[in-house]
Amino acid sequence: MIDIKQRLREILQNAFVSDVHVTVGEPVWYRAMGVMRRDGDKLISDSDIALMLRDFCIHVPPDKLAIPRSSGKDGEGFAVSFGDWRLRVDLVYANGRRLSIVMRKLNSNMPNVEEMGLPGSLIAQIERPTGLILITGATGSGKSTTLAGLLEWLNIRRQGHIITIEDPVEYPLCSKRCKVTTREIGLERDASTFDAALRSAMREDPDIIMIGEIRDYETMRSAFSAAETGHLVLSTLHTNSAIKTIDRVLSFFPADEKDWARNIFSSVLNCVMSQTLVRRADGRGRVLAYELMINSPSIAAIIREDKLQTLMNAIGQSGDSGQVLMNVRLAELVRSGQVQAEEALAASYDPTDLRNKLNFA
Repeated sequence: MIDIKQRLREILQNAFVSDVHVTVGEPVWYRAMGVMRRDGDKLISDSDIALMLRDFCIHVPPDKLAIPRSSGKDGEGFAVSFGDWRLRVDLVYANGRRLSIVMRKLNSNMPNVEEMGLPGSLIAQIERPTGLILITGATGSGKSTTLAGLLEWLNIRRQGHIITIEDPVEYPLCSKRCKVTTREIGLERDASTFDAALRSAMREDPDIIMIGEIRDYETMRSAFSAAETGHLVLSTLHTNSAIKTIDRVLSFFPADEKDWARNIFSSVLNCVMSQTLVRRADGRGRVLAYELMINSPSIAAIIREDKLQTLMNAIGQSGDSGQVLMNVRLAELVRSGQVQAEEALAASYDPTDLRNKLNFA
């Protein structure tokens, strides 16, 4: 039998590890700097899983320790404490109804925007008192960390009421100059859905609202309403570029509301930052690469008039305003020696264009 608790501690001590996967009938797997790695060949047994759940999920309600096979649920998620770490835990049945546990390491220390390498033009956007800011990217691209850094920046510089709505809470934001209200989504928690929590938040005297993720029409429409009525709204989407973000936002709305949605979106949007993390050339962690689109009269007109085919050119020609395309940023990282060309090409959503920018054949 594997000493699963000790092994988990050893894996989590690696600062580059972000996720750990424990599945019955398989070895332990973990993700370090974005790459999945197998931890030896010893297979996890049912008793290993039971021991781990019993011992380190001690603070989890008993009904959350397993998914009843008759429940019809696809999974159960929650946050737990284990040693020096906070973990987001997801329990699912997979590979023939075998129990699988996926753990993401959560950081208890609030990130610092200066140390994260966030562009000053993004910081300028959160200084605006109202509007919608979207941080987008794939799973594991650091969206939650960016949001937490921005919120902490606001928390120590503004005086107001911040409401965060998450599933689960990833960073423990504490009241400083701002009053902070944290709401967690889920059965028997603070709210049942993002939309319900957001509609409730509008009656709780907020200045700043953070929505962990926009997943449906109702939440998107409520986010529009919050931004339109004088609040600063921050949220995330799983998109990798400005164009795909606009497409995704508008895809929430039925055909008879598209024109309305374009008009509202073009008026409330502050900016979209699409981000990814790229392995450093020296192997010491990963560096942030991003595409930043700041709403301007020309960008708003493109959104409103549905002329997205001109968007890339508009962003590319607006560098003096702090906007930047992902491939331009990736090329800068390669030329400065921070990342290798192969890693940049793998991170790009348009590697052919990046090859041209790097003068590759």
